[in-house]
Amino acid sequence: MKQKIYDLILRLPAVFLLWCILFACANIGNPNGGPYDEDPPKFVGSRPAMNQLNYKGKKIEVFFDEYISIENPGENVIVTPPQQQSPFVQAVGKKVTVELKDTLIENTTYTVDFTSSLVDNNEKNALENFSFAFSTGDVLDTLQISGVLMNAEDLEPAQKVLVGIHSNLSDTAFTKTRFLRTSKTDERGRFTIHNITPGDYHLFALEDKNRNYAYDKNNDEALAFYDSIIIPTCERAMVPDTIWRDTVTVDTVLMVEKTLFYPNDLVLWFFRDSITPRQRMLKPERSQDYLFTLKFNAPTDTLPDPVPLNFKPYDSLWYITQRGEDPESFSINYWILDSMIYKMDTLLVEVSYWKNNDTIPDLMELQTDTLSLINRDAMQKKKKTTKKKPVKVRPSGEASADSLSAEEKPPVVPLQVAVTPSGTLNPYDIISVRFNEPVMEVYKECFRLEIGVDSLWEPADFELKEDSLLAMTYHIIRPLRYEERYRLTLDSAILCGVYGHCNDSVTVGMTVKGEKDYGSLIIAVQGLPLSGDSGRAVPAFMELLNGSGAPIAKAFVENETATFKDVNPDKYYARIILDTNENGKWDAGSYEKRRQPESVIYFMSQFEIRQNWKIEETWDIRQSKPGEKPDELIKNKPKEDKKKKRDYKEDSKPKKSNSSTPNIRGIGGLGR
Repeated sequence: MKQKIYDLILRLPAVFLLWCILFACANIGNPNGGPYDEDPPKFVGSRPAMNQLNYKGKKIEVFFDEYISIENPGENVIVTPPQQQSPFVQAVGKKVTVELKDTLIENTTYTVDFTSSLVDNNEKNALENFSFAFSTGDVLDTLQISGVLMNAEDLEPAQKVLVGIHSNLSDTAFTKTRFLRTSKTDERGRFTIHNITPGDYHLFALEDKNRNYAYDKNNDEALAFYDSIIIPTCERAMVPDTIWRDTVTVDTVLMVEKTLFYPNDLVLWFFRDSITPRQRMLKPERSQDYLFTLKFNAPTDTLPDPVPLNFKPYDSLWYITQRGEDPESFSINYWILDSMIYKMDTLLVEVSYWKNNDTIPDLMELQTDTLSLINRDAMQKKKKTTKKKPVKVRPSGEASADSLSAEEKPPVVPLQVAVTPSGTLNPYDIISVRFNEPVMEVYKECFRLEIGVDSLWEPADFELKEDSLLAMTYHIIRPLRYEERYRLTLDSAILCGVYGHCNDSVTVGMTVKGEKDYGSLIIAVQGLPLSGDSGRAVPAFMELLNGSGAPIAKAFVENETATFKDVNPDKYYARIILDTNENGKWDAGSYEKRRQPESVIYFMSQFEIRQNWKIEETWDIRQSKPGEKPDELIKNKPKEDKKKKRDYKEDSKPKKSNSSTPNIRGIGGLGR
């Protein structure tokens, strides 16, 4: 017995050691992979050498210290002078190969601008603004200019837009010839044009839709142009150079001599020319069996008259026209009245309309097209229908609408009436009534507007006005006062649509909010520029913006003051527009007239409006920087920096498991 106990005691250390080994295997910590690679690839050499002179070859090889890739080379790698044939660009391993297809120009500096497209394979660290240059002659041009491109209307950075220069200073160079040298804007709208010859230049930006490196106003291309002649220069200067211990800690700041290039603070305002684009018809739509829409890219003075080709209307008035619901689409709705026509799967019509001549854009010509208007929903239903009822025939040989089966007739539904706003009104609101189909006859007596007086309702006078832009919409015009109560009533079947649908009874109650429910904002404006003609301040208006940057109120600057009354409590921003033509809206520029877009300036602070509270502010717009905008309102922001700091302590800890089973790695290849 004593011997057995003695043997057991001797075995205890071995059992304990085995238990520790098993426990350790079941709780393996994550392997520490070391710090993340936070450095971009480094240039180590090339064939030919960087800035090589008298190079006649078309192949360039650039080498780096790690494996790399190129993000979207067709868009991000810019070769200048611009190439007619796209160069071949490829990254393999640690090498980038560029092969030019065009014939090289003698005594010319070539630049391959990789912008920020070169990244390492693992962490995607970008080598910012890397470019490679060589010359086919004895001289390498080294000057450069830089700046920023902003959308003129909202001051958003214009990303991935072509920027170029012309040494030909004539007004037609931008439209007739290709850029001399080019670059593209980055995610912050910044650009740098490298390797420029000393001289005088004009600077442009271009949304080059057809990739011909020239502005085509008839192609609806956005653009920007700099008013003054640009003369690139450079100088040697002592500038601070910061050495970082890590990504957040400064190690040393040294003064080093560098070459500075000017100008380096150019600002271009990007806009779409305000000239009317070439008139043309867009793709027609037949969204419902009884409705088809003709769309145009610009306003049209005449309404095309569709001529039937595969059907014969029973009545000459087989449709009615109405402006489309979207005022920006320049569309025309055609409501088909004859049920035998709109039940057809396909309608063939001939349409004549005015359009710009392809060769002479200013010349208008009559264009005639044959349109096939397909009712796809009806075709699908027809495939599912297996049994049809006989149809009565008119004396003329055409089917009668009265003979249609229940499935073929329009659904018997009431005319839909939408009243907005309802419930709560602001003093500046307009009561609107909208229908879902054209109404045969609308007049003031169809509506009954009443105002609450104590516990009674009394008739309230108003003006009825049809909206000139929104289809099937009418407005109840009446001045509204604080805390008034209203009731709008439409009796049953008082209005009927063109398809025989009549409205149900509608009653909507509304109450105007009280004066104490609002706040007010008064901004005194200083520094408005003076008009050259009159010597007075340039006309301007101010817009109040919500948290997403959308305008919600407008006030004209009068006596150097903009006043916003009846503002709902919330947080707002503001911007001012220099309304040079006094039309009450922002206007784009025109290259043809050498007119820049109207200036937009943002107030950099936020306003918090409270109930029954007045805020007074002074804004000197001369202190605002060109293109400056609150960060909270910027939508075209650069991609977030994806570099991460590795927490070594956390990496070495075991991962938690949702089950009670030990997290054992590497079995059967299932561990991650």
